Amino acid sequence: MNTAIDRKLVGQTAYESLRNDIVAGHLQPGQKLKLNELRTRYGASVNTLRETLMRLVSDGFVSFEDQKGFRVIPVSKDDLAELVELRVVLETLGLRKSMANSASSMDWKSRLLSAHYRLTCMERLMMEDEVAHAQDWEKADREFHMTIVSNCGSKQLMRYHASVIELFMRYQVLALPKRPFRGRDSINDHQQLLDLIMKDDQSGAEALLVEHIGNGRDMPL
Repeated sequence: MNTAIDRKLVGQTAYESLRNDIVAGHLQPGQKLKLNELRTRYGASVNTLRETLMRLVSDGFVSFEDQKGFRVIPVSKDDLAELVELRVVLETLGLRKSMANSASSMDWKSRLLSAHYRLTCMERLMMEDEVAHAQDWEKADREFHMTIVSNCGSKQLMRYHASVIELFMRYQVLALPKRPFRGRDSINDHQQLLDLIMKDDQSGAEALLVEHIGNGRDMPL
């Protein structure tokens, strides 16, 4: 591969593969990431992998120390509690701003309906086989909640929210072997949340959203 486009594609593929393996726990919390081993595993050059890992450092999935190298960020109850708190603040603010932005409300609600449909499909598949569908479900859940704040009119809020929810969803996926998928409760939460938004019930939607996110505090580690 000689062109800049080819190198960019290889880098993006390596990033997505590494991120997904960290989220799914195939690369364990706290695990040391050795470049030569990763080169064999992901079929990318050492330079590409180094750039990819630095990107994951920026995203909060990997740490780096001089003389010690790269390591998967560990998980902890304190970190999870902080992510829950940050997500509540950012997502409820994004919800309020999105619902107040009436100029683009119709387009936003259309996108919410679409994102909710994809999420519901994945939630039902998760009830059949968590292992086979965890990656696609995580993406659908994350995208639905990112769509909730997508009409807020603030690029900074959306950027920080996207970062926090990615880290939060890692805990959700890692917890699956210890705590089965919430199944019907999750489906009901998302359906009720969608209905409240569609009815322009801001206070009801916000209260349910706070409760829904707060349930994530109880995940086993």
